[in-house]
Amino acid sequence: MVIVGGFAAGILMGLLAGLLNGIFLLPMRYTKKWEWENTWLLFSLLSCGVFPWLAARVAVPHLVEVFRSVPLAAFVPGLLAGLIWGVGQVMYGLGCGMVGIAIGSAVISCTAIIAGTLGPLIVYARSQLFSSSSLILLVGMGLIVAGIITYGKAGASKERETAGIGEKQVVAGSFRLGLTICLICGVVGTAFVYGGKSSTGLLVAAKAAGASSLLAFCLPFVVTFNAGAVAGIVFSVYKIKKNNTGINFLSPGTFIWNLSMAAAMGLLWYSALLLYGTASEELGKMGASVAFALFSSGTVLFANLFGWLVGEWEGASRKTIQGFIKGMMFIVCAILLIAFGMNTQ
Repeated sequence: MVIVGGFAAGILMGLLAGLLNGIFLLPMRYTKKWEWENTWLLFSLLSCGVFPWLAARVAVPHLVEVFRSVPLAAFVPGLLAGLIWGVGQVMYGLGCGMVGIAIGSAVISCTAIIAGTLGPLIVYARSQLFSSSSLILLVGMGLIVAGIITYGKAGASKERETAGIGEKQVVAGSFRLGLTICLICGVVGTAFVYGGKSSTGLLVAAKAAGASSLLAFCLPFVVTFNAGAVAGIVFSVYKIKKNNTGINFLSPGTFIWNLSMAAAMGLLWYSALLLYGTASEELGKMGASVAFALFSSGTVLFANLFGWLVGEWEGASRKTIQGFIKGMMFIVCAILLIAFGMNTQ
């Protein structure tokens, strides 16, 4: 079925969300004299602390008054979802540090796409579980998982070929423990979806204040991501203290530039989340699941294409590169299937 109207807009926004999420780390390449934790601290403060408020201020009239008018119970779903999601972000670094980035990111991505597609489908669109649209979506999800597994194998092979040895473990712990952390991380990393969709009290209040039904989610996203910022900030501060890198903030002539890079990262990342949220509303009853499939597949596809362009696959063998291309083709096929094979309206 050819995509039209709001469904077409939702598809495009879901893919654009994946594009922005896939490239949001690029500005980190250009920071000067800072370690990861220096940049990540500012990124966490801006992306999860400041930008959600700015977006909500634009989307929801009388924002502060709306927050004051809702009962405390309305904040609970967003707070819980945000705290869980924030822990998942820290687990990402720990899990990949134990099993390696290639394997870890593939396992996390596979688990996330399964949880992020099936979970919202069961919770918010149970009546659609056995529809033809659900079947198409599940086939698409299977193609995405197949693509990620194929890419993950190629990525692991590339690491061995370009480094000459297996990837160095950067976090102490057994492979089994690291794999377990990655599996859990993939699931809890989708918690932000429920923070936006299940905060019904905040959604109702936002719409009553005059917010568009497409952008009312900006209100619960403030709660979700402000809560989610806690884990990232705490972990960054811990790393700064452990590595004695706080002095980096005082490096001459670097703070404004690095702050702008962290801000660019935050703007790209939170814009991706806003586009995901809007796509979720545009795509109808199954919107949360369809948008997540597009968001996740787009993230993997565009992140790896940009990685290719900047030379991350230089030195890999022809067989390994063929595996990379094959994995990306699986994901492209999944995107085309979801975009042209279903309509959730």
